[in-house]
Amino acid sequence: MQLSREEIIEELSEKYYYFLGSLRFNDHPYMKGIGEGKRKFLANLHIYLATRGLSSKNKLYSTDFISLAAYDKLRNKNLKGLQYEHIVPKSNYIHQVCEEKAKDSTITIEFIRDLLNRYLWTATVTEEEHSILEQSTMPRSWDKISIRARYDSVGIKLIKHDKSYLLKSH
Repeated sequence: MQLSREEIIEELSEKYYYFLGSLRFNDHPYMKGIGEGKRKFLANLHIYLATRGLSSKNKLYSTDFISLAAYDKLRNKNLKGLQYEHIVPKSNYIHQVCEEKAKDSTITIEFIRDLLNRYLWTATVTEEEHSILEQSTMPRSWDKISIRARYDSVGIKLIKHDKSYLLKSH
């Protein structure tokens, strides 16, 4: 059975909190060694939870939103030329914020949950659309609320990704 967004965010918040609490931020060689794992932990767990209950485990099918051009390709099972995107770049707006709070021991599960609820949204877009997006930052005029600002600024329309066609029947 597919998890709801609330269930996914709840589990992600708890696991990410425990993960951050296990890191030895003051041990430079340790942090260098775990760097890639640290960057990928949240995304990998998110994909795992979001694809649970879907007939396809491909992350392109698990996204919250999708562009119209990508929707046509995906519905026809043509995955070539499609890209998985974090709508709000997670490095600057989730990872860095949470890691700073974890370093000074002020991080809480509630803080993480709130941040993930606001900024952890994904989209499937075409490679052409991906290529015109600013990759690591939101537009300067971003109000910290409109998660689609990067897409709106370059004219990419995102729609809610209805995944009902992928649900496993029991």
